[in-house]
Amino acid sequence: MSRNPEVTRIVIDLRRNELVLELDRPLAAADGVATIDIGASGRLLGVEVGDAYLATADPVPGSELLGRSAASSVRVTAGRQRLHVPRKGAGWEISFPSGNQCWRIGDDGRTVCSVVESA
Repeated sequence: MSRNPEVTRIVIDLRRNELVLELDRPLAAADGVATIDIGASGRLLGVEVGDAYLATADPVPGSELLGRSAASSVRVTAGRQRLHVPRKGAGWEISFPSGNQCWRIGDDGRTVCSVVESA
């Protein structure tokens, strides 16, 4: 079992233009700067914050060399079990997930779903 928290769901907050990663256990890190890994076509692959790496999706096969990383400010809320990540920054944008879909990730085939927040 991983020592890192795992992402259980991603909320797409359109009003704030951010992604909220809901975690299965508290994150050790607090608000600060994270490294966001972005794959082909703006696919969010994961977020490194503090000592934790939060995987959100596998790269599209054949596109592994098309990824990039960007630094961004993030917020941690709800007992350190929600990480707020902006969807856009200087020179980068996350276009996947876009909401209301599920996918499998990793060798264990864990399912992660994203939902659009209606409020």
